[in-house]
Amino acid sequence: MVPARNTVHLFEVGAADAARLDDLDGVRAVLAEVVEGAGLTPLGETSHRFQPQGLSIAVLLAESHIAVHTWPEQGTAYVTLTTCREPDADFTARTVALLRERFGAAAVDVRELR
Repeated sequence: MVPARNTVHLFEVGAADAARLDDLDGVRAVLAEVVEGAGLTPLGETSHRFQPQGLSIAVLLAESHIAVHTWPEQGTAYVTLTTCREPDADFTARTVALLRERFGAAAVDVRELR
């Protein structure tokens, strides 16, 4: 049996559209696309809307979890995927492109911990 390899992907979204970062259904849809694109299995979700703006959403996965925290007033967000299964080689580039497009972001920086 091959041991699981834990991986953390941190996507730092910058200069994004404030309205998109504060759209609960839209941000949920983005997380669902990331999860599907990584071939992972969602089990459940919880979310919190801050006042006057901002969101935190966490999705429990069979393989661990994904979370997003948004700061619309700053145009920033962090999307963190922690998984015990390594996504395919194109996952990071596809996810950067997806986050730029869906959040209208000028920049998405990535850090990976293994």
